[in-house]
Amino acid sequence: MVKWKEEMMIKQPIEKVWQLFLDENAKILYPKLEDHVLVENENNETGAKHAQSYMEGKQLQTYIVETKLFEDTPNKKVRHTQFEMNGLFEIDYIFTLDKKGEDLTLFTYEGTQKGLTVTGKAMLMAGSKKRRNETVRDFMQRVETKAEKVAAE
Repeated sequence: MVKWKEEMMIKQPIEKVWQLFLDENAKILYPKLEDHVLVENENNETGAKHAQSYMEGKQLQTYIVETKLFEDTPNKKVRHTQFEMNGLFEIDYIFTLDKKGEDLTLFTYEGTQKGLTVTGKAMLMAGSKKRRNETVRDFMQRVETKAEKVAAE
């Protein structure tokens, strides 16, 4: 199993940053996302399920992404999603925003990737830790950059 947890201060109001994590804005944070279609329950709530499609090479891959937790309070916001990828991996993402001031938000990004099969476990073990860390940092930078653009609108 692969785990990570990173934090970053973003100099934007919590509500502006949170907009990026709402279902209607999924394509802003995930540029390779082709579709984000509600298939069960309601958007932006615990229990919502979406079919997300991505182009991987020349193939369109679709995953059912479940929102395991959706918490939206004035000072703290959490979105926990989980999906299974190709029957090989179970992936969990937890995005937490904590209000630290009127224009200051602590963004915490944590997650796990768990191999579901021997092949999946071997692939995770063979993967580059440096590359995974770069992917996490790149995502966090994207959140910060996109939050600045949302705040400027």
